[in-house]
Amino acid sequence: MSGGKNRFNRITSKEWLPFQKSWFKYTDPTDWIRSNFRFFTTLEATSYQVFYQGPDLDIATREAKELGFEVINDLSDATEQIQFALIDLRSAVESLSFEEWNELKTKTLNTVSELFSLMVHRRFLMVAMPNLYIDGSYFPVAWDLANTIGMQYTLKDEKIACLEGDDVPVESDHFHPAKGHFYCLYFRKDERSGEHRMVHRDFFQRNSQPKLRVHADSEIPSWFILKPQRRNKKEVQHPAKYPEDLAEMFVQTFSQKGENVFDPMSGTGSTQISAVKFGRNGYGTELSSFFADIARDRVLSYIFQEVNAGRDQDVEADIIHADAFRAKELGFPKQHLLITSPPYWDMLNMKGAENQAKRIKKGLLTNYSDDDKDLGNVADYHDFIRKLTKLYFELIDMLVPGGIMVVVVKNIKKKGKNYPFAWDLGAILQEKMHLLPEVFWLQDDISIAPYGYGNTFVSNTFHQYCLIFQKPN
Repeated sequence: MSGGKNRFNRITSKEWLPFQKSWFKYTDPTDWIRSNFRFFTTLEATSYQVFYQGPDLDIATREAKELGFEVINDLSDATEQIQFALIDLRSAVESLSFEEWNELKTKTLNTVSELFSLMVHRRFLMVAMPNLYIDGSYFPVAWDLANTIGMQYTLKDEKIACLEGDDVPVESDHFHPAKGHFYCLYFRKDERSGEHRMVHRDFFQRNSQPKLRVHADSEIPSWFILKPQRRNKKEVQHPAKYPEDLAEMFVQTFSQKGENVFDPMSGTGSTQISAVKFGRNGYGTELSSFFADIARDRVLSYIFQEVNAGRDQDVEADIIHADAFRAKELGFPKQHLLITSPPYWDMLNMKGAENQAKRIKKGLLTNYSDDDKDLGNVADYHDFIRKLTKLYFELIDMLVPGGIMVVVVKNIKKKGKNYPFAWDLGAILQEKMHLLPEVFWLQDDISIAPYGYGNTFVSNTFHQYCLIFQKPN
């Protein structure tokens, strides 16, 4: 591994890489606290202190002592600067009301603000916490707190801690996935602190879920690992195809046989194939004529294959080559489920990206299209968000009351800045939709790159948000 001397922490490159994956399976707080302490503290700065606030002070104290540091859990005890701070709010939010959360938030922000003057320049604060689920109401408090702390510190990164076990939710009329997760939110005190601004709306507009139109004895956990099947020569042309397995999970949970499923950015037809496979009708639009032809060919081939095998397919499928903004005027029926994975801003147009270089070498497309109507070609982030949410607001009109929209996205790191794309959509779309608990598609088949080695923490983003919304009845 290149990158020169490690000036950031005390670990070898062999330890550095695994920590850079943006998700991890969680079982033992000892491992989790130890790995953070080892990654975010330096051997040379033994006089600096570490701040810990949470339920496992005994573990934190022991681990820090082994590394040669002192842990404090009261800032009045600070005698030196703080080189790393870890605030663990997991147990604190387990049984809170929303009103009690606001009190805890104020207390936490006071601590974080006091920490700022004590923190060593360019060192990290980490906050661990889940979002809040209360009797059918879902409050994305982690996103809200990250946004608020990001107004003083620099929001740098996130990791998803995936709780292992066989947790199955109590049968309910509301969607509540099995298993569980919490967020590890990373902030840095640096020269950009205070510059961060989300395309912020109120995170708490429509947090009380209506009863689901389709009963969810959900088999969807809050996190899952999918390894995409090998793509054929046509499919591999698409630079960001998601696997059919992903769409199948949502089709089976949020729709019934004979109902309609729609994808406004159909790509190579993954959503429509998943729909017809389970007896739903698959519809969509696709801006690129190249990909629209591939999608139609794939869907029709699948239907003919099933018919030839003696499995009659009493379904409809229609993918129209058109701008998604025209979808409402194209004569599609009302939809019960909308699944979409929009462009991740203009990231496919970023020059020099490792994946882009590999695709160029193989003679493959590196973006969706060069069309001016393609949202993946919008250069300004705020303009991109504005146009994308305008599209989604129009598509919501195509859903039946109680219909579901699933948006597959991720937060974006670009040129040293963090753009919380998923959180922005989660906030803005609540103007017309109810927010349901998010779930994560985790990727475990991609090589980890040593971003920031020796200098700072930059994770490899291997988790995708599946944001789930329900149209009011």
